[in-house]
Amino acid sequence: MTSQDLDACLELVADRRRRRIIRELRQKEDGETTVEALVDRLDASEWAGENDSHLDRDRIALHLHHNHLPKMADFDVVEYESGNGTVRYRGHERLEAILDSLPEESIPPSP
Repeated sequence: MTSQDLDACLELVADRRRRRIIRELRQKEDGETTVEALVDRLDASEWAGENDSHLDRDRIALHLHHNHLPKMADFDVVEYESGNGTVRYRGHERLEAILDSLPEESIPPSP
């Protein structure tokens, strides 16, 4: 792996939300889901910022649609069809090796 590839992998998994998304997708037998299903699986407290105590479903979906899924698609980890909200996990051996070396994060309880 080149230094540039390593940097890109680390940048992608640097965000705890993307780590969680990738772990969720890896658990799917066929690696396919929808943005709506991801929103159902992701804990809203994970998405709250310092000024937000809670994000609603629509705002989480917007974060996925405009930020996380496009970054993951650019890295070729997922195929994201924004028109119908379909997300397909493509896998990435190097990224998965890095992710597997990281400890599982505990999920904070919902408020």
